[in-house]
Amino acid sequence: MALVAAAGWACTPGGAVGPGYRGEALFTVKGQLVTPGAPPTAPIRLAVAWYPDEAGRSAPRAIVAQEVAYEGRFPLDYGFGFFSAPPPGVLVEYRDGDDVTRAAFGVLLAYVDGDGDGQLGAIPAGARPVDRVLGTSVGDPSNGAPAEAPLWVAYVDGAPGPRWAGFAPGYNLWDGARHAVVPPDTAVPIRLDATSELAFFVCEEFITGSAVGADLPCDVEPTGGVRVIGSVMRSDGQPAASLRITDGRAPLPGLAVEVNGVAVPFDAASGFYAAAGGDLQVAAPGVNVVRVAPKGQAPLVFTVEAPGDFSLLAPLEGARVTSGSAVVAQWSRALGAATYQVAVERVTPPRGGPPPVAVPASGEAALSARLAGLVADDLHEVTVSAFSPNSLAYGRGGSLVSAYVSRSGVVDAVPADAGVWLEGVALVSRYRGQTAGGAWFEVLDGVAPVGGALVTVEGVALPFDARERRYSGALELAPGGVARVEVAVPDRPARAFEVPLPGDFSVTAPPATHPARAPLELGWTASAGATDYRVWVTDPSGRTLHVVVAAGLRATLPPLDGVGEVFVTVAANRQSASRHRASLLQQTFDVTLTR
Repeated sequence: MALVAAAGWACTPGGAVGPGYRGEALFTVKGQLVTPGAPPTAPIRLAVAWYPDEAGRSAPRAIVAQEVAYEGRFPLDYGFGFFSAPPPGVLVEYRDGDDVTRAAFGVLLAYVDGDGDGQLGAIPAGARPVDRVLGTSVGDPSNGAPAEAPLWVAYVDGAPGPRWAGFAPGYNLWDGARHAVVPPDTAVPIRLDATSELAFFVCEEFITGSAVGADLPCDVEPTGGVRVIGSVMRSDGQPAASLRITDGRAPLPGLAVEVNGVAVPFDAASGFYAAAGGDLQVAAPGVNVVRVAPKGQAPLVFTVEAPGDFSLLAPLEGARVTSGSAVVAQWSRALGAATYQVAVERVTPPRGGPPPVAVPASGEAALSARLAGLVADDLHEVTVSAFSPNSLAYGRGGSLVSAYVSRSGVVDAVPADAGVWLEGVALVSRYRGQTAGGAWFEVLDGVAPVGGALVTVEGVALPFDARERRYSGALELAPGGVARVEVAVPDRPARAFEVPLPGDFSVTAPPATHPARAPLELGWTASAGATDYRVWVTDPSGRTLHVVVAAGLRATLPPLDGVGEVFVTVAANRQSASRHRASLLQQTFDVTLTR
């Protein structure tokens, strides 16, 4: 960044012109410095930080500073004069068809010169604040206190384009709330909040979005010592909340956290306050209230609005594409949505994918998006999220809480030269002393299903289910063995695949009865070859009540509503060398839930 510093006024008493006289100001911003508390004891300076766009999404290209006479009493009148055009690196070209408008936008800042160099320095990546920002002409939005009329200094080089209504050549005052130019003599108050997060106005990592991790960038400590970052959402119809609450670095357990009046517990394993389903309610469409009560402090309250739910029309379940192909997402309209975001990520670590795509909800925009080709041979989760105009709430300590509604689907990207291949599962099930085996497989040629193949497992042919479009049937399989699957497709070479099964294991003392409102803890012995374990609960109708994936030999199921008999299954899962084939050894037992 180029930091450009300019001296302030230099007029001698009585109107005589001194050697530092710069002529008449081209434009002067006037207003008052006000403070809600005790006035600062250090001299105050003013600066304008110029950004490459009016939204302030890039680091300041230049900071021009001026001295302000400090009188020790408030409110303090000030005047900030502009004696020349902004530095050349500040101007940005805004194009509208053939029309080009060159303009710059800046924020007026009050600060204390910490290092005495006479200018407000930007904070480069990896550094911490030296000068201290006390207040701005747009308020303190990172602490939930934006100015009622956030005022920007705008400069237009030459005649503005036809869409720049109200702008004149040269300097202007722009109201960011009304999106309108205001008279040049409009008073610009600057409230001296002196919160830590005001440093973000000159923090390169924050402004450019390059900060990595959950901590505040530029080594800023949260005002009040508490920072809340998280979301409330409806994800695939399920209400959920996830909030990271820290002192700037370490999680803060033991706080009273509520979403719409329902307590959200702290999860020590993740360090988040999190909840899903159960008593939690998320209004969609509607307003949601998040309340965090730090010990010994006033509660932090965030009000966020979620749009209505919607349907994901594409990708459909089981969708497949060849590597390099584009993915198209389609969805129905969400009531009250202002914008949608479409993202696609690999399911397996390291997660990642093409950049998300933003789709406006206004006008006649199609409710669809085309994402770049998927190059990884992996499952990819496509997520469409809908946001209302009031989906964000800022608060003390640089806190930020959002609300949204999302729907997800999975796309399988397979190599373009995959040829004939299999996807499916071989399994052995045990229940009440009985053991049964079976398998189901899809046969595909690239991404096209094949229905005229001969599929055998250990020499036993599997019949084709036309409705499910897969080959399935009962088999005699042994834990720890290997199922050999052969596929013959007309006019194509036959192929053989091996599916190893996990070794035998046992569940440790499964309970016959259990209190419905208490967590259910389960343990089991190790299964040779298992890559992970799955635990799920179903009711007598076959409806799945809960699923847990465990890497170790224990799992805890949350409290389950209702009483009566349920079926608990613990399964050892073994993934083949190819991610498309897996095997399960599962053991199911009855549990009666009691009050």
